[in-house]
Amino acid sequence: MKKLIPLLILLQLAICSFAFASGTIKGTVTDRKTGEPLVGATVNIHSKSTGFKVSTGVGLDGSFVLKNVPAGRYEIDVRYVAFDKEDKDIEVQDGLTTTVNLSLKTKETSLNEVTVTGHADKSSDKAAQSAERRSPQLLNAVSARTIEASPDITIANVTQRVSGVSVDRSANGEAQYAIIRGMDARYQYTLVNGVKIPSPDNKNRYVPLDIFPADIVDRLEVSKSLTANMEGDAIGGAINLVLKDAPDEFSVRANLATGLAANFFNKGFTGFDRSASLQTSPRSDGRTATGADFTTNPFHYSENKVPLATIAGLSIGGRTADKKFGALLALSYQNTYRLTNSTFFSTEVNPTNNQPLVTDIEKRTYNIQQQRTGILTKFDYKFNNANKITLDLDYINLAQNNYRFSSDTSLELGRAGVGTGRVSQTYRSDRTIQTIKNGNLHGDHRLSDVFSINWTAVYSKATANEPDRAELNLNTGRNVQSDGSIVQAPYTFDGLKAQSRTFSKNSDEDKTGFLNFIYKPTLFNTTFELSAGSMYRDKTRHSSFDEYDLRPGASNTAQTFTGNVDNNTFDLFNSQGTPTNALNYDFTEKVGAGYGQVKFTAGKLLTIAGLRYEHTSQSWLTQADASVEGKTGSIKYYDFLPSVNFKYQFNEKQDLRLSYYSAISRPNFYELVPHTAGDPDALYDEQGNPNLKRITAENFDLRYELFPKALDQLLVGVFYKSIHNPVEYAIEKQATSYVLRPENFGNATNYGFELDFTKYFRSFGIRANYTYTNSKITTDKEEDYRNDQGFVTHRTVQQTRSLQGQSKNIGNLSLLYRSVKNGLNTQLSFVYTGARLNTVSPYLDNDIWQKGFTTLDLSADKRLYGNLYLYVKATNLLNTPYELEIRRPYPTDAVNVELQKAGENTSVRKDLYRQYYILGLRYKL
Repeated sequence: MKKLIPLLILLQLAICSFAFASGTIKGTVTDRKTGEPLVGATVNIHSKSTGFKVSTGVGLDGSFVLKNVPAGRYEIDVRYVAFDKEDKDIEVQDGLTTTVNLSLKTKETSLNEVTVTGHADKSSDKAAQSAERRSPQLLNAVSARTIEASPDITIANVTQRVSGVSVDRSANGEAQYAIIRGMDARYQYTLVNGVKIPSPDNKNRYVPLDIFPADIVDRLEVSKSLTANMEGDAIGGAINLVLKDAPDEFSVRANLATGLAANFFNKGFTGFDRSASLQTSPRSDGRTATGADFTTNPFHYSENKVPLATIAGLSIGGRTADKKFGALLALSYQNTYRLTNSTFFSTEVNPTNNQPLVTDIEKRTYNIQQQRTGILTKFDYKFNNANKITLDLDYINLAQNNYRFSSDTSLELGRAGVGTGRVSQTYRSDRTIQTIKNGNLHGDHRLSDVFSINWTAVYSKATANEPDRAELNLNTGRNVQSDGSIVQAPYTFDGLKAQSRTFSKNSDEDKTGFLNFIYKPTLFNTTFELSAGSMYRDKTRHSSFDEYDLRPGASNTAQTFTGNVDNNTFDLFNSQGTPTNALNYDFTEKVGAGYGQVKFTAGKLLTIAGLRYEHTSQSWLTQADASVEGKTGSIKYYDFLPSVNFKYQFNEKQDLRLSYYSAISRPNFYELVPHTAGDPDALYDEQGNPNLKRITAENFDLRYELFPKALDQLLVGVFYKSIHNPVEYAIEKQATSYVLRPENFGNATNYGFELDFTKYFRSFGIRANYTYTNSKITTDKEEDYRNDQGFVTHRTVQQTRSLQGQSKNIGNLSLLYRSVKNGLNTQLSFVYTGARLNTVSPYLDNDIWQKGFTTLDLSADKRLYGNLYLYVKATNLLNTPYELEIRRPYPTDAVNVELQKAGENTSVRKDLYRQYYILGLRYKL
């Protein structure tokens, strides 16, 4: 019996081993036509004899694995949207791995006239990579799938994750403008579906990218070189928003979320009353203003204890049964609340040693509400295999309510910290509405096998309206005693500007037409693509500006402010507004362009070469006094812009690109008009310069590209730019004050290195990029110093520095996890932006620099049931501040001031934003 027991145990183990004999199935799923992996496809296996069923999803690298599958015969099938089902019979053997590679064919519909193939999904990671590989110019692309899974809800924030791109931020801490390869935002343009759009920004040509909600695009593209058929005013590059397109199958996508800024965990949001505010300036209505036009409602504040955000989106689209007609409607709405705490320092230069002296410290609190709306409609109709038309109608709106409280303290205390000074307070409430309306009608027509034409008619209008910006200005004196104590008087109203009420409105209207001809002859057994085309744009910008000043009532000029402005009286000082301010202007710009381009492939080398001609005619008329230089002006010039792009394809997975292009950058309208105006968030007034010249540049790029498998990629490149007459803002002395004025600064160079790396390990992924940029420009600087005899001496010296906005080092690192089986996606994202020059000082070694910074963001989504997902986003987890400084030590014998440390760099500004959290639901059908 004792000998029998071990035998029974061995027999039982053998039976169990046989009963649970199993193997593994693994493989890949690809597009039969392109060979691209179909990430997210569903793989199913089942046995008719045993009823065993199991399924899994295709991972980030295009592969799938099914383990512990009982030995036997199975049927395996793969399903993916817009592709025909694919199935095979396989056999699984005990302890072995069965490899099955499946390729799916795109669904097709046969018609009498044409076979319509399903539209490619432009929103996928595969489509973004394909766009990079097939683009004639150097391109980086971000898919809608990547954007959806990222921590970002605006296009501006998305751009900071693209290789070589950093961002400028607005007062609320969110990204607003993109800087490509260290080239300031002025050196780029923004496209919607390949067509340039005007800007609602009252100062700039370039578009504030925070106006666009991130969920309206199928793909974001950043072009870093140009071809002749692209507009030539993009020295830095171009940003193209490929908007959503009609899907092949009826589709509904929706999301709903809420969010909260960490600042509001223990503090409410301060809002103001706009109910009685004027929507337009009295002067623009053709009448004289009265004091009754300006109620005190904007100075009545309320507090929202829990200011929760509302974020919603809906997309509905599809095609008719014959696939000829497609339609899409996409809606997006975001209502968010932010709070920023800022500290500013005003400085002057010590004439004895050129060191900065802090003269004022100002503390500001911003309460900002942003309401972002996007409405997109797109229709396309394919008449037959040779003719198709598309109509895009888009509406984008960003309304911002901003309450700002600031307290300014003068440091007129002398080196010893004893003396008199002043304190001022400012209450400001304003609402700004920015809008972009865009209509684009496009046609494609193939007239024969070798000849085709396409045309585009575009009407776009961008507006920005800031009605009745209300500002209340208070002053008080103070006396600092010898023991350091402060005696402070009550607050009274500023005698000249107790109240100011400002109305500004501008519009930028474009009427544009394109016509292109493409001829594809075969010569010497090589197919050539010869293209030629023309463009004409009529741009009109109108700007109006009025400021009304209200002063303390005559009966009590020294009125004390006790916290309720309704207890005070004011007299309107200028009932006519400011009709002679130069910001009342009309600016027209007419650009005519033509190009010729040839494209052909010889062996493994693709060549695209072309020449573009652009003629620019500008004129403006301001309402400034006749004595003002530049009241009227006109400029005409033309440019020949050659370009050549080579792409050598070693094999299907790797190629080498070399490009050259010539480009220009036109000054902003606001910069040419001879105005002097104050930016609400700047320390200095800004002044126009009618003598600015356009900027020209020669640009060179070399990039190696490797696409080893699935979505993996390695892009390595170098670039060089030679820039003539770059425009930068410099601080200049004007009488007893300082202004910011744009100037042409000689010649500059900009060169660097770029690395972009993506690698997926089934459920895990790494995306990383790094860019090194070094720019150089030499300009004159002023220096005051004490010579050997003890006298203060002035001299002009030259100093070599970087360009404004250029960070020497920027980088991104994203760690990803995706489980198709569990429906879980997570992403942890780091962004590093190195120190960069913010403002140029006329004085040696007194330029203002932005400190380098690192941000950390997190996002995740989880499938709850079917097509319903829960998602979270968290940004600025490190509470990274925005900081400006002068790289000169704060004097050891200066006044002891917050944030200033003797012997360390002099602080100029510090903004704190804290974290922002979003929780939402997303549905896909």
